[in-house]
Amino acid sequence: MNFKFLSVVAILGGSSVAAFGSTRIGIGLNIGIPAPIIVSEAPPRRVVEVVAAAPGPGYVWIAGHHSWREGRWVWISGAWVLPPQPAAVWVEGRWDPVMRSWTESHWEIAQPPPPPIAYVAQPPLPASAPAAVVAAPMGAEIIVTAAPPPPPREVIVVRPSPRHVWIAGYWGWHGGRHVWVAGRWELPPRERAVWIAPRWERRGGSYVFIEGRWR
Repeated sequence: MNFKFLSVVAILGGSSVAAFGSTRIGIGLNIGIPAPIIVSEAPPRRVVEVVAAAPGPGYVWIAGHHSWREGRWVWISGAWVLPPQPAAVWVEGRWDPVMRSWTESHWEIAQPPPPPIAYVAQPPLPASAPAAVVAAPMGAEIIVTAAPPPPPREVIVVRPSPRHVWIAGYWGWHGGRHVWVAGRWELPPRERAVWIAPRWERRGGSYVFIEGRWR
């Protein structure tokens, strides 16, 4: 996913607060998912806040949250702020108790869902070259004579969490024709799992579909 990263930290109209006595921290304007950092201790419990009325249209309430700064947790009070961009969405920080890692709160640019794609039915092949499926006895392989079409352009939407992995769309086979399977975000079944994308292999005058899998 392509995000612009602005390394700017600003004090937004009254949103800075005292943390641990003397430190003053503001709500950041970082756009894009920051790299997780290793933290030895989990963030403390949230502080109960009272949400005041919005100062005007277009403001977004950023709830109070903890942030890891200079080797310690600091509390940043909630505030009404104007997003750095019209399509920016605030994503709260995430603590991973298994990996002992912390991903800081940040802004992400929301992407609209891709428009529906209209597909033209494939013309029937000559009788001498039927596009019938020839499968192995246990369904291990799908072998066809029709080449898969070029993949359409996909729009990758905002990642739900740092752990999600993008599974790119691909051409499958169903009902005697190629069918497009749209891309999606998916959680790996285990730590350090790697997604092996499905593919079509050409063997002689046929095309063999190799299923995708986690390794």
